[in-house]
Amino acid sequence: MLRALLLAPLAFSFNVWASVFIRKDDAHVLLHRSRRANAGFFEEIKKGNLERECVEEICDFEEAHEVFEDDALTKQFWITYSGREPCLDNPCQNNGTCIYMEKSYQCQCLEGFEGKYCQEAFEDTLKCLYVNGGCEHFCNGTGARHRCECAEGYALGDNGKECIAQVEYPCGKIPLLSVNQPVQPKVRIVGGSQCPKGHCPWQVLLEHEGHSLCGGVIVHQEWVITAAHCVDKRESTHLRVIAGEHDVLVAEDTEEQVAVAEVIVHERYNVTTGDSDIALLRLQGGMSFSPHVVPVCLPQSDFSRRELAAVRFSTLSGWGGRTTGWNAPPPGPGRPISAVLRRLEVPRIPRPECERSSGVNLTLSMFCAGYMEGPAHSCRGDDGSPLTTMHGRTAFLTGLVAWGRGCTTPGYYGIFTSIDHFLPWLQQHMSAPRPHLTNQTAPSRPGAETLI
Repeated sequence: MLRALLLAPLAFSFNVWASVFIRKDDAHVLLHRSRRANAGFFEEIKKGNLERECVEEICDFEEAHEVFEDDALTKQFWITYSGREPCLDNPCQNNGTCIYMEKSYQCQCLEGFEGKYCQEAFEDTLKCLYVNGGCEHFCNGTGARHRCECAEGYALGDNGKECIAQVEYPCGKIPLLSVNQPVQPKVRIVGGSQCPKGHCPWQVLLEHEGHSLCGGVIVHQEWVITAAHCVDKRESTHLRVIAGEHDVLVAEDTEEQVAVAEVIVHERYNVTTGDSDIALLRLQGGMSFSPHVVPVCLPQSDFSRRELAAVRFSTLSGWGGRTTGWNAPPPGPGRPISAVLRRLEVPRIPRPECERSSGVNLTLSMFCAGYMEGPAHSCRGDDGSPLTTMHGRTAFLTGLVAWGRGCTTPGYYGIFTSIDHFLPWLQQHMSAPRPHLTNQTAPSRPGAETLI
């Protein structure tokens, strides 16, 4: 009995030893550990290994793909491994679908929503009609989705709405104004006020044989727009454009005189009715832009009729009328009413009211602006001078002083040529290759008479 008790612990110890220790061959297999996968000189030619690529080291998407060799498995692993998968929480709003793009994502929006996160709701067919689609310049709604566009010299910003100047002197901007200064005078005064030097940089003075004749407006380094009745039947060799002018009696070192190479009068201009009273002047060699010489922006047709026409006040500039209106040519050398360039804000007048008050029939290419009260000629610019309209902080050309009896002459408003009506004509001539001409006179038109 005592012997059995003594042998029992030995048997128990043997059983425990037998359960812990195994045979030598089995122990060799159990304790074997693979060499580090990235050891040696042949790592790059080895088959993809998860331990090598993504455990011992930090891997990228391509290295993970080498391991799985399957797009779906790789993406599934990458979601967990990288922790950079934003689509797990779906940042897209309004039931938008989050599309994973390896290291980024994009929200695919349902119809009626837009924005990075589909956060902006809209009715696209009406988008351009509502706050101009949020566009700084033009809103194009001809496609399935509206898009913003910019005037010449600008490029669309990253947000797809802002227009960023790409040139030193972009159109429609006044270089001498700081960002915080108002572009137009805040007080609207019948009779106008002096335009501070350099604050009407697109205004030009047109001379004929050395005498002031009409006004005009810069739209390009080589092009000036003016009224047809100012230059009809006049030879370009006798015309000269003066840009950067402020006081016609004082030389101020900002003036730039440029000869006219070509006169292009609209082919439908009619002296009797005043219809299509617009002309283009091509300049010899062009002009140099400066803080005092800058072009105004030409609008797009839809933008002009939808947005600019809804603006209550526009700015008229000039040195004062030198004709009695009704397209009557000056009897002799012209002399401006004011030696200093002036400007005035004038309201647009509904067509029926203008026709009833003035007793005239307006053609489709005309519109009225001005006041019924105030001193005569107080808001007549030079014939051919610009009427500009602000959209945001950019000035666009909307009209030219055409004819009339002064926009504050009792019973009469000022008559303007509507620029949006002639935008295709302007673009056609300004973009066409030009012959090397020194003069071009228009053929005879109905009601045309030679000016002496």
